[in-house]
Amino acid sequence: MTRFTTLIFIPEGSILNEKAALQNALRQTLKEYGHDFGPGERLKYTDLQKQLKLLSEDEQISLLLQTFLPAKFDNARTIFMKKMQQQKQLIKGAAEFLDTVHGQLQLILLAKEKRAQIVPRLADSELLTYFAKSYFRDNFTVSLPNKNIFYQILQDNTDIDPDTTMVIGTSLAEEIQGAENANLKSLWLAPKKDKIPITPHPTLHLTKLSDLLFYLDLD
Repeated sequence: MTRFTTLIFIPEGSILNEKAALQNALRQTLKEYGHDFGPGERLKYTDLQKQLKLLSEDEQISLLLQTFLPAKFDNARTIFMKKMQQQKQLIKGAAEFLDTVHGQLQLILLAKEKRAQIVPRLADSELLTYFAKSYFRDNFTVSLPNKNIFYQILQDNTDIDPDTTMVIGTSLAEEIQGAENANLKSLWLAPKKDKIPITPHPTLHLTKLSDLLFYLDLD
């Protein structure tokens, strides 16, 4: 197994609990319009889960709002994104993992959302200080899975060896496909029951970040 020296984290899903964030932001957005998130709404939300897994986060948000607030879509999206800024739940064990590897590996943050959207969500945890460099949607003219995003990061950080770099994400369509497009190794964080597809094919499939410690050469 390769001795990894650089980890590129996509925080949405690998550090920030996006599943909880999306549901909470939807509940809070519905409340703004005087709607409850009752048993019927929860059942409808559950029924959407298989579709949501196959979509990018932008597409997930659009599907949720088209399903629950179709007549208010544009205004509801603005409110929804403001509610997302308030969602600070972390993935269990993420802070502890970063604390363990900080100072031993080079850590890069690559957020799919804009800086203004992500920084407030990580501010309380102070985890941003663990990353040597942080990139946001604002830094690019393209979005994942476009390989040029990773090429730009490698170009900006000439000390990074692509052969010992791993991309850590939860979305096959965005992070894992993007890593494959750029010929980088990847870790797909997903439940064991989720089968690895033929393509894109992650280097590792683990259920939690702490399992990655087994594959790292740390002091």
